[in-house]
Amino acid sequence: MRRFYSLVAIVFVGVLGSCNSANVPTAPDLQPVLDAYANPTVVVTSEIMGTVADGIAQLAEQIQDSQIFEEILNVIIDVQMELQNATPRTCNGGANNGNACADGADCPGGTCDSTGDLVFGGACSGGTNDGGDCANDADCPDDGPDNVGTCNGGVTVPSPTGAIQVNYVCPGWDQEQFDDGYDDSPDAANGSIDLFMTLDSAGLGRVVWGTATQCRYLVPNEGENCEASGCSEASYDGAVSLDLGPNWVDANIEQIPVTFVVEGTIGFDGDGFRINQSFRVILAVESGLEILIDIGDPALTETFNYFFIFEGLGQGIRDATGVFGCSLQESECFNRACEGGANDGIACTIDAECPEGTCVRSILFSW
Repeated sequence: MRRFYSLVAIVFVGVLGSCNSANVPTAPDLQPVLDAYANPTVVVTSEIMGTVADGIAQLAEQIQDSQIFEEILNVIIDVQMELQNATPRTCNGGANNGNACADGADCPGGTCDSTGDLVFGGACSGGTNDGGDCANDADCPDDGPDNVGTCNGGVTVPSPTGAIQVNYVCPGWDQEQFDDGYDDSPDAANGSIDLFMTLDSAGLGRVVWGTATQCRYLVPNEGENCEASGCSEASYDGAVSLDLGPNWVDANIEQIPVTFVVEGTIGFDGDGFRINQSFRVILAVESGLEILIDIGDPALTETFNYFFIFEGLGQGIRDATGVFGCSLQESECFNRACEGGANDGIACTIDAECPEGTCVRSILFSW
């Protein structure tokens, strides 16, 4: 995954239950969108696909090429890492019960648990991490008996519950940003992303929301830098909100589907595209994209989902009748089922799922 080289600044805008609670913004309600993904209401037909297929193909290309989802998710990953690094940990149980710890290895017979507090601005004095950031002494390992590390300074925020505002200065279009030793001082001309995140016991809530203001960033055409085949110049300007799911704190964010709602303008190599759309992505899957297709009035009353590289089908649709394959390139939708063998008539994606039989594709409709 491409990493960021610009500044992430975290500001507490409110703590629930305190005099600052009025400063805590209200997170958007994304539940209607989540419900629409879970319960599509439209029965997709050839007439419907004939109307929306070209738009789906264009939208998918714009989302995948721009990688705005990766830019924003990387900000969230960086913030979560910063919060984790700023959280003191102590041994719970075992021989070192109550002592500062960095991980489970420091707590034989016990566990290394977060206190829930946050410590910002702490710095190691001495040890192997001299000058590095720290939340407690365990982050400053000794470098022998004559060079003991300690964590000094910092501001402690006890078990915060409220919201934080994150300002991220975008990396811009300078291709040297991928070089080792690049000066990553922030440049306001590159635009920014401002996000609000709820915070509960030093962990981020599942809903994140905010705006991007002419955020400029590079998208490598291949690999992780611009050396092989160059980069495309991308940008985003507009509103964004996303839902990370109920269990995201315990899961690798790169492995789970994240739901986006965006309304703004995507820029890509000089072209601009307006977008008012919800989609889901999985960073670990190339083209792991699911788009919510809303054809009703009012909004979210008539929906179905179109997905790419999802559930082993390559492309497909989830509508009111279930899940089936589809191909925008071939202008047809289809089912796959085992023909012959022990699983005769059972849905399949590949021949291996049909012992002593084959996985046969049957056309449902075309347009």
